[in-house]
Amino acid sequence: MPSKKDRQRVLAEIWATPTPVDIDFFDKGDEIVVTTAKRDNVVGWWLDIFTALYPNQTYREKNELVKIKPAPGVTIKLSRKTGLMKISGKNHWGWMVANFTDVLETANNESEELDDAASLMSDNSVTRYLQLDKNLEMVQDLLDMIPEGGGIMQNDFIMKLWKSLIDDWFGCGAVVYIVTPRIDEERLFQILLLMIRNKGTAFGVTLVTPEKGPGGEKFKKTLETTSRMMKKTRTPRANKRLVSDVKMQWALENLRVHHENFSTNFVAAYKDDEAEVLTTTAHFHKSHFHSNQKDNVCYNKLPTEDLKRNYLLPLGLSLNY
Repeated sequence: MPSKKDRQRVLAEIWATPTPVDIDFFDKGDEIVVTTAKRDNVVGWWLDIFTALYPNQTYREKNELVKIKPAPGVTIKLSRKTGLMKISGKNHWGWMVANFTDVLETANNESEELDDAASLMSDNSVTRYLQLDKNLEMVQDLLDMIPEGGGIMQNDFIMKLWKSLIDDWFGCGAVVYIVTPRIDEERLFQILLLMIRNKGTAFGVTLVTPEKGPGGEKFKKTLETTSRMMKKTRTPRANKRLVSDVKMQWALENLRVHHENFSTNFVAAYKDDEAEVLTTTAHFHKSHFHSNQKDNVCYNKLPTEDLKRNYLLPLGLSLNY
């Protein structure tokens, strides 16, 4: 059996598989607990998936507990009462590694696309924590509030736009760059949550920031503080961890960090030949967002080659996505 850290890394890779509803893994050592955000008929949904994968398998049910044995030394228990799936047995880890990505891919193939998929996502606890609701506040509405040629905007508007724009770019699978000489743990936490929210869209993200900020703060220390925040933050309703170890592992491994010394601030993204860039005098830090601060904001669309040549290459970025 691999170490707990190695198992967590593997589970994070499996979790990255796109799914029609949010799922999560909890490694208990002798078993793996699988949860899902699906509310209705959870066991029936899983049984449809396993029936498609194992059509000759028989399932036993007793006291609201359904048992499946997909392979020798592997037992899957589905609880109709809690909706939890528990995978155990002497061969459970090997089966999980070899087969659960196929299970999740089958879930995508078997599930019909829901008309209210957006509302299903907005009900997610991560989305609530981020205070995002695209049905009420479209990104374009925020961009239209920026004067032509740019202008001076209030701190709360810049924070809302920064967050919504990154979310929108992640959601369409763009390559995203977040560039700031100073970032605090709350902004870094929000970036990681936005990544988790948009898992499965094949976005790429690079944070460009100095190893040591203008105030002397080290990025390594900020990252450590952010990791502790992620472990401590709990949902207000169920009082459970907002982000599991598996999701946290995936986000931290997929955030690329490039250290460079500079004094500019912008977020940018490109997909194919089209690019967007939002420049501002605001650092992505509480000193600009938690006070009645005003900063310059300017938004532009431009060809991807211009973004790379004029914004990214001067910062020493190797563009190998």
